[in-house]
Amino acid sequence: MKVYSEQLKKAMEPYAPNISKEAIEIVLQTAELKELKKGEILVHIGDTPKEMYFIISGLIRSYYIDISGNDVTRYFITENSFCCSEILLIKAPLNCCFEALEDCCLICFDGSNFKSLMNENINYMKAYITVLEERLRYKIERENSFLLKSATERYIDFKKMYPRLEKRVNQSHIASYLGITPVSLSRIRRTIKEEN
Repeated sequence: MKVYSEQLKKAMEPYAPNISKEAIEIVLQTAELKELKKGEILVHIGDTPKEMYFIISGLIRSYYIDISGNDVTRYFITENSFCCSEILLIKAPLNCCFEALEDCCLICFDGSNFKSLMNENINYMKAYITVLEERLRYKIERENSFLLKSATERYIDFKKMYPRLEKRVNQSHIASYLGITPVSLSRIRRTIKEEN
């Protein structure tokens, strides 16, 4: 587990620039490694997760199932990012699912242990608050994009937010993230290609 302490420290620097290597190693003492195969579900709809994760390698997608039974992509979570961090706030069954889009290696943190560490270490608390602020900004921007932007503009925003992800993700997942059909996505991509 110590092998990943530097990777975790580097990923946390934007959120907690003053966090020490010792503080990272404390949180890793109770953490475990978890591997997921492509297509495996990390958290099912209806689960009340008690763990949060740091993605060492791989790619995860969070999605809903709509009233018609279609899956609708919420967001993508890439390596060096935290997954399911909302579990410290939401102590109820989730209405979304987390699926591995690639083979993944994760560090698994017990939520209650992490919450205790936050109460003891101001840097962890600051980091968590910064993560929540970032998620709130994302939610506001995502809502604004559906209310104020065209599908083409949303696609351009997707490419800025997730550079190089397009080659790793099924086009139908990108289309559902954008709120359009795969056919519409193909048309948008073709139009942009012709304009360049």
